[in-house]
Amino acid sequence: MATPFHLPVTAAQVLPGKMLDFIDAPVPFIVAVNTVIQAEKEFLNHIIKSTNMKCLTPLSALEGDCRFLAANLYAKRIFGEDALVNVSIEKQADGKLSGYIRIRSKTQGIALSLGDKTTLKQKGGS
Repeated sequence: MATPFHLPVTAAQVLPGKMLDFIDAPVPFIVAVNTVIQAEKEFLNHIIKSTNMKCLTPLSALEGDCRFLAANLYAKRIFGEDALVNVSIEKQADGKLSGYIRIRSKTQGIALSLGDKTTLKQKGGS
């Protein structure tokens, strides 16, 4: 089990107004980060590419190197289901990444699908 993050600052997630109902989404899923990728941005880009999600966090907020990364991603299926994904990762002293990927959705289908795909794809494979 990963230890909680210890940050010297407050990290606040910013969400567009039209997505505020995701805060009360009835189906949250949490996936632990388990990857061989050691760079925070590389891991985020790998998750975005392999799951076909859009990053809602401005690129300017992801600049710099602070050993911690938090980003909001968004996915929408052709069936109209959508999901909000929060990626929170931290680089440990040994160089490995730890953290969680939280998936929120109004429906269970897309949340389960993204959870399975994220678990499978986060290792760094295709």
